[in-house]
Amino acid sequence: CPASVITMRPSLPLLLLAATDAFIGPAPLRCRVPRQASDRDGSIDDADEAARVAAFRARLLKGGLDAVAKDVAPTEEDEDDVDPEWARVAEKPRTGVVLIGRKDWFFADKPSGQVKSALKRVGLAADAAQRIPEDRLAGLVPVVLILDGAQPKAEGFSGVLLGRRSGYMMGDLKELYTTGFMLQPLWVGGPTVEDAFSSKIERTVGAPEHGATTGIVAVHPYAPETVPGSVRLTDDGLFAGGDWRTASTLVEKGMANPFRFRLFAQATRWPPGELEKEIKEGAWLCADVSTDLLLKDRDRGARPLALDVLEELEKSN
Repeated sequence: CPASVITMRPSLPLLLLAATDAFIGPAPLRCRVPRQASDRDGSIDDADEAARVAAFRARLLKGGLDAVAKDVAPTEEDEDDVDPEWARVAEKPRTGVVLIGRKDWFFADKPSGQVKSALKRVGLAADAAQRIPEDRLAGLVPVVLILDGAQPKAEGFSGVLLGRRSGYMMGDLKELYTTGFMLQPLWVGGPTVEDAFSSKIERTVGAPEHGATTGIVAVHPYAPETVPGSVRLTDDGLFAGGDWRTASTLVEKGMANPFRFRLFAQATRWPPGELEKEIKEGAWLCADVSTDLLLKDRDRGARPLALDVLEELEKSN
């Protein structure tokens, strides 16, 4: 169906410039909106959705928000025997794997051409090591969650940077529908503007109309039974995308936890063969990381995710 394009206010600076003074940013976000009317009151009025909500309430009463997120009821045995924050070395890159950049490789004094290319891919300038103070480098070591690695030979890999702030809260983006998520930060997923129509993962976060796309993707622990259309990333209950209107409604009604969502603008992408080449050169460590560790709240100044993952990897050896 035909679509119009809404561009964010010119007065808003580029989203990516706030991440770091060495970050390379593209044009502002754009939102594709079909020319059609839609209900914006967040109500749930069709029979299928009402049935989903009823089932959701039943699970909620059994175990609370986090139990619903994991789609299981918590037990004392689970809580006593299983550490919810863990990481293990992964054999190779694939959907759901976390890539931990090696600090010495990315921030070498004299970076090679391949290092410069990799730095650009994760939104950092070629001379980042010289421009960024030493005490900030650990926090800027790239960490990427792979969202799409189903066809590496044909399409390469696509993911989102973890821990790169845009400087915006969702409530700052007045053009978007952000009810329930006003105080959630918008994270920078990378310097690449993804084609919202080329992936099975919906990038509809904040879409002001039903069927619109914004280029912003949600990563969360809510299965399709709770957020229709969400795509499983890991066996530990991490999902991406899904129907934004349903997610917003559940949050507004207190039936989903907004702090279990991570919202990312744009992406980090590798053409076929490039990520494998960087791994062979020693740029990345591949890890399977628990949902609880990935979605752990991290305020400004908190310990970088990379350090937590590396510590858990040492424990697992």
